[in-house]
Amino acid sequence: MLNPCKERDPTVIDNALIAKCIELQYPKGEVGRLLRLEGIPLEEVEEIRFEYLYILKIDHLWVLQSLVKLSLNNNFIEKIENLETLIHLRELDLSFNKIRKIENLETLINLEKVTFYENLIETIENLDNQTKLTVISIGKNKIYDRTCVNYFRRFTALTSLNMAGNPCAEEQDYRLYVAAFLPTLVYYEYKRIDEDERKQGIDRFEETLGKLEREENEAQEKRNAIEKELSDAEMHSKMFVEYLNTGKLFEMMYEKDEEGTALLDIGDEVSELYEEYKTQFIDLCRQVFEVGQKHYTIRQAEVEHFGKGIEKAKQDNQYESIGYMESFLESKETYFSSIKDLKLQLEHDAITEDVFKGKIEEICITFDELIHSTWKNLMRLEVTLFEQIEEVNQTFEQTLAEMINTFIEEVQGVFTNVRAAEVTFSENMNDAAVRFMTAANVNPDEDIPESLKDILIDRDTLNNAMAATHDVHMQNIDAREDQLVHKAKGWLENLSEKLTKDEIRRNRYKLLEINHFLDIQREELEELTADQTSVPNPDNYDF
Repeated sequence: MLNPCKERDPTVIDNALIAKCIELQYPKGEVGRLLRLEGIPLEEVEEIRFEYLYILKIDHLWVLQSLVKLSLNNNFIEKIENLETLIHLRELDLSFNKIRKIENLETLINLEKVTFYENLIETIENLDNQTKLTVISIGKNKIYDRTCVNYFRRFTALTSLNMAGNPCAEEQDYRLYVAAFLPTLVYYEYKRIDEDERKQGIDRFEETLGKLEREENEAQEKRNAIEKELSDAEMHSKMFVEYLNTGKLFEMMYEKDEEGTALLDIGDEVSELYEEYKTQFIDLCRQVFEVGQKHYTIRQAEVEHFGKGIEKAKQDNQYESIGYMESFLESKETYFSSIKDLKLQLEHDAITEDVFKGKIEEICITFDELIHSTWKNLMRLEVTLFEQIEEVNQTFEQTLAEMINTFIEEVQGVFTNVRAAEVTFSENMNDAAVRFMTAANVNPDEDIPESLKDILIDRDTLNNAMAATHDVHMQNIDAREDQLVHKAKGWLENLSEKLTKDEIRRNRYKLLEINHFLDIQREELEELTADQTSVPNPDNYDF
């Protein structure tokens, strides 16, 4: 720890300060001296303390990629920021600063222990992603509302909490409140919560606790429903028919259709037409949805069959490649053993240097021929696989194109019926509206709803309103059909592009792997025969 009496000037975090703080953490004695000599790369530092340094702003910590424990206590920090890259952080100490808000911790999902002691925080928030939290100290802040502690009910791993020194914690029964509302908490203010305290708290706050639990259950049910809807929508999006199993498209038609909404006020006849049309419309949308489900199942079966076939071809090719490589390595071992034996013979004067060099030269030439032969076999296998996959991809794409076209044709058939239903509804609505306007003209005493007065001025105005609402409906129907067709064709296009790119990438990596493997073998031969004789020039062969 630096001497607070000597450090009075505001400090910024930079490489120099980081290096200084790391050095202060080295152990004393010979171990520390050796560590200083070797140094620790910044990206490997797991723990660091910036204490009593009068730091105004958190910055430059991105260089400490492996940081697990960070202490920034006793500084002048006003805002939590620039910590998003410290994704491995488990302990964070920000006590004794000037922080007013808990924020910018979303990426630190591995945090287990957090200390905000003695800051200016007024509410507990923005810790939703810290599901691993076990210890939280947020004492001596500006928290007045005792119910803020209820935020911690979501942290099932939380075992220890300190709120001492906050205005809300000064209330006489606050410990009992915490015991009741945080049923999994083990320690409050570093003192174990016993069963009697928890029971007293539950008894004292029974009504409030019960109300909170009911609200939480209702909120959870709503979240579950939303999550299910989103999950279903994501799955249905893959079928290109999201929300078509509901009345959403029908509702969308009337969202910006003022004339159509107003015309519904004509009376019972129109209400009956509307309900009949709505039922028919939603039934047709569900037919589109069912078509999407059916074709998605067929496509997925084809995709899975294709994937298994490609994977088997790659595995078979890999096994054959491994066979060539293992055969090569066996031969290599024989050649290398021969070279080692020749070296021993030369050392013991069993053979002359000229004989030695001659035999080594023969082995090198033979080994180089083996490398070239192995390269040709491996390359032949890879070229064959590449061509096979390319051909299979083309066949697969043609099959999927036919499937998508069949799906689109079937869907468009249903959308034709949807448009026909809209035309029939529009005609019936027009007839009903004309009858209503005629009756209103015959009987001036009949009340006309306020929403219809601007529409029923005359026949032309009515016709214009009917045409406008019909156009809005048709535009929505056409737009949804276009969206479905565009997504289906886009999916096929993206899949085809991905298959091509993936295969090109795989082929390139394989070629690099083959050449790299054989380059290593040549290098090992060169090392073994170094200073003994010349090795054949690798440029004599193309690989």
